[in-house]
Amino acid sequence: MLLEVVVLHAADAERAEAGGADRLELTSSLADGLSPEPALVGQVCRATSLPIRVMLRLRHGYSTDGGEVARLKGLLSSYLAVGADGVVLGFLNGHTEV
Repeated sequence: MLLEVVVLHAADAERAEAGGADRLELTSSLADGLSPEPALVGQVCRATSLPIRVMLRLRHGYSTDGGEVARLKGLLSSYLAVGADGVVLGFLNGHTEV
């Protein structure tokens, strides 16, 4: 069994690790679940030894468009450069298909 804990900042990560988490999911907030800034990702990575997956979403809902894809790719590269182990993402098309 794997315990993944959603965190918002470094202090959350430290508490999650102390509490027995196996992996972390980092997002900008619990309400909207959007991508955090790369600087925050770096802070969280330095605060814990746990694997970290970062939310990769720039808008509410589960859609994206071609214009956003370049920014998403840039964020992915930035997250990996500061120590993230991967990302969490999911998008639906206009027919609500993955």
